[in-house]
Amino acid sequence: MKKILIFIFAVSTALTSSKLFAQHNAGNNGKILLIASNPSTNKQTGWPIGVWAAEVIHPYWEFMTAGYSIDIASPDGGEIKIDGFSDPEDASKYAAWDYLSLGFLKDASKSALLKNTIKLSAVNPNDYKAVLVCGGQGPMYTFIDNKELHKFFADFYQTGKPTGAICHGTCILLKTKLPNDKYLVEGKKWTGFANTEENYADAYVGQKIQPFRIQDEASKMPNNKFEVAPMFEAHAVQDGNLITGQQQNSGSEAAKLIIEQLEKDKSRYPTYVLVHGAWADESAWGFVRNNLAKKANVVVVNLPAHGADNTYGVGVGLNDYVKTVTNVINAQKGKVILVGHSMAGVVISQVAENIPNKIDKLIYVSAYLPKNGENVSGITNKFLNNKPIEVFEFNKDYSLVSIKKDAIATVVCADCPDYMKDVLVKYHRAEPTKGLNDNVKLTIKFAGIPKYYISTKNDYAVPYLLQQQMIKDNGTVKKVFEMNTSHLPFVVKPAEFVDILTSIK
Repeated sequence: MKKILIFIFAVSTALTSSKLFAQHNAGNNGKILLIASNPSTNKQTGWPIGVWAAEVIHPYWEFMTAGYSIDIASPDGGEIKIDGFSDPEDASKYAAWDYLSLGFLKDASKSALLKNTIKLSAVNPNDYKAVLVCGGQGPMYTFIDNKELHKFFADFYQTGKPTGAICHGTCILLKTKLPNDKYLVEGKKWTGFANTEENYADAYVGQKIQPFRIQDEASKMPNNKFEVAPMFEAHAVQDGNLITGQQQNSGSEAAKLIIEQLEKDKSRYPTYVLVHGAWADESAWGFVRNNLAKKANVVVVNLPAHGADNTYGVGVGLNDYVKTVTNVINAQKGKVILVGHSMAGVVISQVAENIPNKIDKLIYVSAYLPKNGENVSGITNKFLNNKPIEVFEFNKDYSLVSIKKDAIATVVCADCPDYMKDVLVKYHRAEPTKGLNDNVKLTIKFAGIPKYYISTKNDYAVPYLLQQQMIKDNGTVKKVFEMNTSHLPFVVKPAEFVDILTSIK
């Protein structure tokens, strides 16, 4: 065991958390787009108008806590303004109860999202799994005749993905049509700001606020199924993939319906299961998992005795890793694309052997690709002609192994920025040696599964020559992709890595 090589090293526990993510798995389920009104002026009242705070912030919170990333767009892009009455600190105290919006607006990192929204024409709808059009007073002027927005909404709806609108944002449904020239909402159940609520609002300020009423206009439409709940009751309606909310108290309800539909929608996307290598944890994939999740289901595995997992490493081996990954895969519907980095190449190979009916394809990323009866240590020692390695540090009984701190960054990620190298050293955790010595048991079942390899040409951990040798010895790899990076291609060139991963069909 003393001769095992540093080749099996992978990215350290918190490499990606220091700058990109506030928590593990944040935004891992994909992206959702919120569309909000640009600032305008109400011609009846003379007020500056825009988006209602709760109608952006409450859905934002629901989506974020459900593991989605959120972008905010507007027809013109740039800064959006919240309606005065929706500000919890407004002198009217109308929304003083809304502590969720208050916290969002007080958080500089969150409120900044309202100052730099994406211009709608620059949005790639394929990057999003759902869309929600927000309300407020602005949409009655900025959305009602916006043909670009109407087309965007109709086109997205026709993909079958969850497509929603709330409160006065539903005014777009009064004019949005499908290619057959029928109104999108014809014959469908939907809701929006009710006449009773308009009556209340007008009485509250002592004058007419809106230029028209959504409920009145909806009643004139063919095959109208517009419905409302009692005044200001949280109310959302779903008809297929169309989801609408009645008013500002309904944003969370509409968002929850979207989240439920997204759960049902998982079957429309491929599922990737990503398995980290030695001396690493699930955060190794932090630079790529959110981008990959735009058009896929992404599940990241944390192996026992790694990262935040509290299992003591002594005695933890290949069978423990295989069991963990297998349980994750069996929890997914249908087959998965199983991706393994470095040492995890051995893990995914054994998993595929055990449950071939659940594996669509295997993707090895600068990873060990074993033959029957091999293990990580044996492959390494054979390649090195059993030369001893000086950079390892073992505990007394050689059941755990660490890397000397001054060698970690150079060997693993010579092309990483300095801050990444510092994190690699800071979060280093001893690796169980048993898993590196446990043999795989592979048969024709493993041989028959499609395999692909992403090779790293500047790799000092699993050298390029070793990668080439394993690919040649296996003989069943369908295609090899090469990247000019160190051992961590998903960290150094994440966009290129995702492009390669998603190109494998």
